[in-house]
Amino acid sequence: MKKFLSLACCSVMAFSLAGCSGSGGDSSQTGNFVNLAKENDVISMDSRYATDGMSFEMLAATIEGLETMDADGNIVPALAESYDISEDELTYTFHLRDAVWSNDTPVTAQDFEYAWNATIKNPKAEYAYLFGSDGACIKNADEILAGDDSLNLAVKAVDEKTFEVQLSKKCPYFLSLMTFPVFYPVNEQFATEQGDQYALTPDNLIANGPYKLVSWSKGNKLVLEKNESYWDADNVKVDGINVNIVPEASTSALDFESGNTDFTKLNSTLVDKYKDNDAYTTVLEGYLWYLQYNYDNEYLKNENLRKAISTVIDREDLVENVLKDGSVVCGGFVPEALSTGPDGKDYRESAPEYFNVFAEDGLKAAQEYWDKAKEELGVDSISLSLLYEPSDPSKPAAEFIQSEIQKLDGITVEMVSQEKENRIEKQKAGDFDMVLTRWGPDYADPTTYLNLMLTGNAYNYGNYSNEEYDAKMSEAANASSDEERWQKLQEAEAILMEDVPVVGVFQVGGASLINKNVTGIENHAVGVPYIYKNLNKTN
Repeated sequence: MKKFLSLACCSVMAFSLAGCSGSGGDSSQTGNFVNLAKENDVISMDSRYATDGMSFEMLAATIEGLETMDADGNIVPALAESYDISEDELTYTFHLRDAVWSNDTPVTAQDFEYAWNATIKNPKAEYAYLFGSDGACIKNADEILAGDDSLNLAVKAVDEKTFEVQLSKKCPYFLSLMTFPVFYPVNEQFATEQGDQYALTPDNLIANGPYKLVSWSKGNKLVLEKNESYWDADNVKVDGINVNIVPEASTSALDFESGNTDFTKLNSTLVDKYKDNDAYTTVLEGYLWYLQYNYDNEYLKNENLRKAISTVIDREDLVENVLKDGSVVCGGFVPEALSTGPDGKDYRESAPEYFNVFAEDGLKAAQEYWDKAKEELGVDSISLSLLYEPSDPSKPAAEFIQSEIQKLDGITVEMVSQEKENRIEKQKAGDFDMVLTRWGPDYADPTTYLNLMLTGNAYNYGNYSNEEYDAKMSEAANASSDEERWQKLQEAEAILMEDVPVVGVFQVGGASLINKNVTGIENHAVGVPYIYKNLNKTN
């Protein structure tokens, strides 16, 4: 799937888009700036601790890692202009190009060695697990994650321009992971000098990427300017980016109409209004929204109840008549357009379909599961809570799910609305019955989803545990061929969908408005959601 947003003509703009006041550009700003509207602010500009898509976008705009992605999602060189792989595929040796940080200090292999070891040894770094066998399979990572402070990762700066990584076992998606922010470098001297203030403000940051952060008004606006020290600065075509935090899509859409915004996403209530506009476009994103059930709930321990709820949701009706933004049905736990198997087919194309009976047939099948559950539980009615966040597309999807579940006579669903950060904290605490949550793929492989449900995984908030599932995932990790590995992964998903601790609901579609004069907004289903290096704007 091509992940580049092709830009068509839009309606006549009322104002010049560069140097606008209001929620677009600063009236005192000179040069060619692109104005983006985003609904959420950055949570962290520290690549070691960032966990959200917006933070990943801004990090990727200002810092490069070893590899990056082109417009079509192909892995291409970034700071590593080349690499070698040993014959046994357990050692990767990266050769760094000549590059400098924005304070004119060289980018070195030591910057990677320091950042990776600092990350994996800090319990606050949630994505540290990606260094281990659930991710990049770097030697010593699992032992360090288990608490062995005497070890370092098996990575080393051979010299300033040579970075060596040793793996504990083959990792077919290793290079894909190298595009992800947790694997970015950090300049040790600068970070140490900043102490606990590092990455909190533009003054506490340095960049080695196409842009540098020069202004950050929390909850309001970020301003990025072209980084003249960037190794490929000649190919950065704009002077900077204004990122305006606009929680309401209706507001940013009006800003777009008035010429103050070059890009905004649309929520489901705006799709019908703008779908015939020449500036309208949709892409299929990698985010999967899914239901997770808490096994600590006395009712949800029952498999037939979980199947009843998972079956009764008419996903076709949801995506076609409620969301209407290009989202697609997903009843499994691995979305489409994520990765291609050894058979040349997308994973979802070759894997079985799950929970794909809809409308009256779906309701009938769900009622049969519910009748069995009532008999097994010895009840006629139950009440469950549904945790969700009050933003698009979660809110309309959650309200739809509530109405669908309550079609089953005797089930009442109490809605628990929490902002994203609070929703995540309640999940971590196990304070939910059901939760509508989402996951964005960190790398292009089904394990970025399937690993989440392993016993003890930090994101397995519902405390699901199945020895057969764990064993099947282990078999996949140690498979002797790509074909065997792919088959084991599909068998593991089959176990998961039989148990139903989680179930996919929909894969996100990104409906947007884009200024006809702007190109190079590159959307990716894996890793960093948007990459802005190749932005261009003609007036």
